[in-house]
Parts: sequence; C-alpha cells; structure tokens
Amino acid sequence: MLSPNQIYDYLRYYCYTNKKNVEVLHFKELGSKNLHDLVHGETPYISKSSQILLSNQDRRETGGKMVMFDQEPLDVDAYCISSKELFKQDNPNVKSIHLSDDVFLLQKSKGIYNPIIAVSEINSKDVERVTNNFHIPFHFWSNGFLSRYWYSMYEMFSPTTTNSINKFGCYIRDTAGTRKYRKDILQLFESTDLNVYCPMLEDNNVELPSDLSASIDWQDQSKFDIHIVPETIFDTEKVHLTEKICKPIVMQQPFILFGGPHSLKYLRSYGFKTFSDIWDESYDVEENTNERFKKIVNLITYLNNLSPADYKKLIQQTNKIAEFNREYFYSDKFYKILKTELHENLNTALEIREEQFYTNPGGTLFYFDNIYLDKFGIKPPNGVNHARALQYAYSKSKHVGDAILKKYSKLIN
Repeated sequence: MLSPNQIYDYLRYYCYTNKKNVEVLHFKELGSKNLHDLVHGETPYISKSSQILLSNQDRRETGGKMVMFDQEPLDVDAYCISSKELFKQDNPNVKSIHLSDDVFLLQKSKGIYNPIIAVSEINSKDVERVTNNFHIPFHFWSNGFLSRYWYSMYEMFSPTTTNSINKFGCYIRDTAGTRKYRKDILQLFESTDLNVYCPMLEDNNVELPSDLSASIDWQDQSKFDIHIVPETIFDTEKVHLTEKICKPIVMQQPFILFGGPHSLKYLRSYGFKTFSDIWDESYDVEENTNERFKKIVNLITYLNNLSPADYKKLIQQTNKIAEFNREYFYSDKFYKILKTELHENLNTALEIREEQFYTNPGGTLFYFDNIYLDKFGIKPPNGVNHARALQYAYSKSKHVGDAILKKYSKLIN
C-alpha cells in the first residue's frame, strides 16, 4: 500500500537503482493546476554516501524528467491558464507570451531527454496532444494504489447485507469545473421521488471535508443499497477513475457510475465485476454525454420504481458480486496487477525515451530553448549551460552531438 508521496519516492528509487537519469516532479499540492507547484525530491531509501549527488544545474543539463499528472485528469489548457501569469513574473523581459500551450507545457519538463508524463487516463485527447509534443506517456492506475492506502483500515470492518432505509446513496461535494454536471444529479434527486441518501441535500450548509471520497463513514454502509458514483469527469471522451469508484467496492455495495464512456470496461480490465447481468449497463458504451446521462437516469428511475418484492430480489442478486469485488480489492492478486502495470508501462516509457534520445537530438531542452530564443530574442533565464549539455550528448553518441551542434548552434555558449 502506497501513499501519494510513497509512490513518487518509489519511482525515484526505482529510476535511481536502475541507473535511469530521471528527475521525478510532482505537485506539492494535490489538485494544483499551476506548473510552478511542481517540485522534486532527493532519492529516498538510499544512503547519501552511496549516491552521486547531482546539483540542480547538473540535472538540468544531463537528465530528463518525469512529470506526475497521475492523480487528476490531465487538462493542458487549465495548466497553461493557471501558469502563464507566473511565467511572466519569472520572465520579466518577456512582454507577452507567444508560445502555444503545447510548447508552453514544456517549460518545466524540458530535458536533453524527452520528458515522461505519468497519467492515469486512457482514450485521452489531452494525452494524445502532449504525446504529439514530445512527451512520452506512462499510464498506471494511480488511484488504485491510493485507494488501497486510503481504505486499508476498512478491511477489518464487516459489511451488512440487509436491505437499507434508502435505495440509493450518493456523495457530492464539489460541483465546479469538470464536476459541474453533478448539479444535474442534485436536481434529479430534488425533483423526483427517488429514495436517495445524499448528505449535501440533507443540509446545504454542511461543510463537507475535502477528503470526502478518500474516507468512509462506516455507518453509511447500512443507510443505502445502491451506490451512485459521480466521478471527477463525465462530459469527456476519456476514461479516468479515482478512488470514488473504489468506495462502493469497499462498502460492499452495487454501483452505478457517472463517468466517461467505457469506464466500467476499464474497471473490469483490473479484474472487478459489474452488474450487466442484473441491470442495464449499456450506458457505459454510450459516447454521447447527454444520452449517457439519460440512460443512467432511466436506469435509476427503473430501479426506484420496482415493486418491493422485485427490488429485494434484485439486491440479493447483487450481493454475490459486491462481496466478490470487496474481497478482490484487498487481494494480493489485484495489487499484483497494479504493480505489474506500473513496472511494465514505466519500463516501456523508459525504453522509448532512450530511443528518442537518438531520434530527437537535443530533446526538449534544445527544442524549447531554441523556440524561446526565436520568440523573445533571449535565452531562458535560470537556464542551462548548453555547451555542457552538448558535451553530455557527445559522451553518449557522436551522431547525436553533431546533430545538436548543426541544428542549435546559436544556443551553444
């Protein structure tokens, strides 16, 4: 079980012990959209006497970066909007920014190696966009790891299997940004006779904790039967699951998921079961956001209108799947799948990175700094010694060094 910082520390350790010249950057504040909040840390678990301690300057000139966008959905536009004002402050000689957002994103991740970008989403136009701008994606289900960490203590608790007071339960805290669709869910609850437990509706003035989805009030487990999960993103083509989907699994409850298309399929790919043999889950393959929302509402309405006898029979049918999912969540088998995915996909990204060192001489370091020089007539402040970076390239390959010297001669000191 790994916490967020432990994931990042482990990746630093793994890259160091496998002699990969990678600096791992993560956001010091979870959920930040400001690229200036990216920080690095020293490699843990290894005595400093056994490390070759490189200065920040050395790292910039001879290394590459891995940027951890693993917990929140990647949003290139939001990162650039949040970061450009501070970029102006750090670059006082730049009167206006004429860098495209795709190029701008490279400011913190540039290196003589193309940067690796860690993400926890698939079928993503944002990932495709940064991939086309020299980033190398590394996918793993980060929130699967974190859910095991956040929900570890609940393994000791015993779920109830009797019918609850409410048919449905739903936790909603934030309705801004990508989560604004949740306002429609709340309106649905308020405008119909749905039998639903929703703390936000019980008291609009209640201040819900920011870690609501990462904690469980175990008494709630007996307050409702079917868990309605409002994921972070819904109006999207991408699949991105957080700890929210693991909450009903830990509470041993069946669930209906408001998420991007094919999210249930993604969850099943990790070994979990869903409820297509019991009710209609065709909403999961619906690409159109409005139609997907309607299909989910129709399903909820159908379940709500079942006779008591039919509803009780249906819930009994879900119990076996819910029990399997909970047991599987805490199993070594599931954790092994998470670890295998992390290592295999990371190693693939590292291999691609090494290949691109030769096919894209100078990496994003020379590429970005050359664009900066062309746009603003100056080299980036707090930059690197390009001559030393060139020397490092020559130490690995004369062909690469010659290519850099030919293409970026005006950057060489």
